[in-house]
Formats: sequence, C-alpha cells, structure tokens
Amino acid sequence: MGFIYGLLSSAAFGLIPLFALPLIHGGMPAPLVLFYRFSIAALVLGGILILRGERFHTSARSLCLLAGMSVMYAMAALLMFWGFAYMPSGVAATLQFLYPVMVMLLMIVFFHERFSWITAGAVALALLGVHLLGGGAGGRVQPVGVALLLVSALCNAIYITAIFAARIPHMSGLVMTFYVLALGGLLSLANCLATGVFRPLRSWRELGLALLLAVITAVISNLTLILAVQRIGSTLASVLGVMEPLTAVLVGVCVFHEPFTPPIAGGVAFIVASVILVLLGDKLRALGARLHRRPQ
Repeated sequence: MGFIYGLLSSAAFGLIPLFALPLIHGGMPAPLVLFYRFSIAALVLGGILILRGERFHTSARSLCLLAGMSVMYAMAALLMFWGFAYMPSGVAATLQFLYPVMVMLLMIVFFHERFSWITAGAVALALLGVHLLGGGAGGRVQPVGVALLLVSALCNAIYITAIFAARIPHMSGLVMTFYVLALGGLLSLANCLATGVFRPLRSWRELGLALLLAVITAVISNLTLILAVQRIGSTLASVLGVMEPLTAVLVGVCVFHEPFTPPIAGGVAFIVASVILVLLGDKLRALGARLHRRPQ
C-alpha cells in the first residue's frame, strides 16, 4: 500500500493544472486561485486534524518560523500559476519539479554537505532538461516563463530547507502543513485585497473547481504522502514523486491539447533522471563505497 499511497500523492500534486487552469482561463486571477486553494485546504485539513485529536498548540517562535516558510510556499505556487501563461502547464510542472536539485545545492552552500559526482551529474542533467524544455514546445515556451518557474522551484527548495533548519519541536508533518496552508491563505488574502482582485466565487463551477483543487492537490496529496512515508520510507516516497510532472504532462496533452514533442520528452526525462539521482544519492554513494572496499 505504501507504493500506492506514494503514487496517489504525486499524481494528486500533478493534477494542479487540471483544476487551476480552467479557473485562470475563466478570468480568476492567479492570486485569488491560490487563496481559495490554501484557505479551503486549511479548513478541510484542520477538520481532519481535529477528528484525529491532533494538538495545534505551538510557540510564538515556531509560528514566526512557519509564517516565513508559508511565504516561500505561497510564492512557489503563485509563480507556478503565473508561469502557466508563458508555457504549457506540463512543461511548467516539470520545471518546478527541479526543487530537489536546488535543495541539494542549498544544503551544499549553507550546510556544508559534500559536493560529489552525484551533484555534478544531477546539475548537468537538470541543465540539459531545462535547455530542451525551453525550446521544445514550438515557440510556446517563453524565457520569462522559464525564469518564473526556476524561481518557483527555488522558493520551494528554500521552504523545504527551512523545514530542516527550523527543527520545530513536537509538531507532526500534517499540523505543520495545516499552519503553512492557513498562513499562506492569509498572505494570499492580503495580496488579493491589496491588489483589488478579491471576489467571492461566482458559480457552482468555480466552487467545484476550487474544492477539487484544494482537496485533491493539497489535502489528499499531503495525507497520502504521510501514509507513504510511514510505510515505505521518505526516500522511496520521494522517488515516486516523479509521477507529479508525468501526470501534469499527461493532463496537459490529453485535456488541454498541449504539444508533446521529442525535445519536451527528452527534457522531462533528463529532469526526472536528475531528481532521481539526487534522491538516491546516499544509496548510490554507499553502494560505491562497498564496491570500492571489495577485495580485488
């Protein structure tokens, strides 16, 4: 079941364009889409946590740290939504999936992790992937879109690195996710009010899409991720995350009739390989050490 939960989690994340794009194309600004995704997800997840008997109490220091994390998390999502205007959604989701490579680089720069052949190989594969995706959609990928998605991936990487660095005590992953979603919702609301784009949902269709976007891509994805990690461990659950860009590409091609050219296929393959190399880095290093010590 752990593998099934892992696949469901990453596929649910990959469905973000399926529900977000119709809202954006229907005239809803990206910041408002983000507000409804975060706020509805926080309400649903909060209800689940109450039923589970989880404790929400935290210190003022932890709340400040969570607020900082939520800024990065919200920026990552908002930049991804903006990027949909400059490239196919499947390409955007694949570029955003570069965040594990950026986490690795941040850990090397700020936490003195060792630079290795795995690092060099992952970066080389990532650069090849970005190059192919940048020119592989018949001119539909604009440089500003690539820049937006790379910054989005960086924001996500900073968010994940901050979780490691903050070491918030006595808080489960789901409670932390609730706080990040709730605080992200408040930040998104403030942004919408400041820019004058806030409005209530105008139709049952908008309500349905907002509910699906929040429940499937934020609540179910996080719940199944926790279940997957509990059963198969964080490494395998992370590797199964490759279903996220693959799902987004499939949705883009089948639902939104986006192009799928050989360069796009190659770019997706290189980025997926880069991320898998990062996620399996420790196991590969251990295997290499064992082979090196083996008697000749």
